[in-house]
Amino acid sequence: MGGVASNSSRRDPSTLNTSLLYLNIIVNNKKINVIIDTGANRSFISIKALDPSYGKQFINKSHSRIILADGYTPLFVFGTMNLFIMMDDMSISIKVLVIKELCANCILGMDFIHKYKLIINTEEQIVSISDNYKRITLKFDINKGDIRYPGRLINNVRIPPKRTVTVPVSVELSSAKVSFRPCFKLQQRLPIFMLNSSLTIHHHTSSISFHNPTTYSCLLPKGIILGTTTIPTLFFKRNSIIDHRSVNNNITNLTRHIDNSERQDRVETLLN
Repeated sequence: MGGVASNSSRRDPSTLNTSLLYLNIIVNNKKINVIIDTGANRSFISIKALDPSYGKQFINKSHSRIILADGYTPLFVFGTMNLFIMMDDMSISIKVLVIKELCANCILGMDFIHKYKLIINTEEQIVSISDNYKRITLKFDINKGDIRYPGRLINNVRIPPKRTVTVPVSVELSSAKVSFRPCFKLQQRLPIFMLNSSLTIHHHTSSISFHNPTTYSCLLPKGIILGTTTIPTLFFKRNSIIDHRSVNNNITNLTRHIDNSERQDRVETLLN
C-alpha cells in the first residue's frame, strides 16, 4: 500500500468529495474489492464475486428487478444472503441483495454503516467501526490505482449545428466528484467536442456539455458510452497510532450540535 499524504494540500480533491471508500477485504472466505457507499441505502454483492459453493446459501431466492436512483439503470436481483466479513481482526456480517451485474464486486451501503456505527473522517483519513464488543480504528491510504466507470447517455440527443447543449448521463456511482475522459472512438467518429474534464454525480446522474462546430446536426443514441469516469481508490490499514482518545474526540465533535445533554449522552454511548 502506498503512503498517506502528510498534509491536506497533497490529497486528491476528488477523494475528499466522494461518498465512496474502497476496501480490499475478505468476504465469505474470499478476498475481494468492496465499496463503502454512503449514497446507497442497501448493500449488494455481484453473483460473480461469490464462490460457487455459496450459491446454495441464499436466505431466499427471488428473481426480481430494481432501478437505481437515476431512474434508468436496472439491477437484476437473485435473492438475499448473509455476508461474513473480516475487517482487520473484527468479524462482522450483513444481509445483502445478490445482483447479476454490479459496478463493483460488493457495495456496503447505509444499512452496513448504521449497523456497525461507522465514523468516516476524511480530514484525518480514518474510519472507525464498532460491533457489540469493541471499536477499531482504520486508516485509509490513497492507492495509485484507479477505478473507472462508463458514463452513458440517458436519452436520444440531437445537437443542432453551431450549438452547445448539455445532456444528462448515467454513471454507476451514487455520489462523487470524478475526473472524466471522453471516449476516443466516439470523438474519432463524430465531429463534436465534449467540454467536461470532471463530473459531479448525484443519485447516479450527471451532465455533459457538447459543442457541434459543424453546419449539420449530430445524433447520439440513448445508452451510448460517452466516456469514462475515474476515481482514486482508497484502502484501509490498521491504525496503530490513533488511540481511543482520538475516537472519542471525533464522537464528541459529531454530537456537539445536540442541544439536549441527556440525548447527547445516549448518542455518545451508542457510538462508543
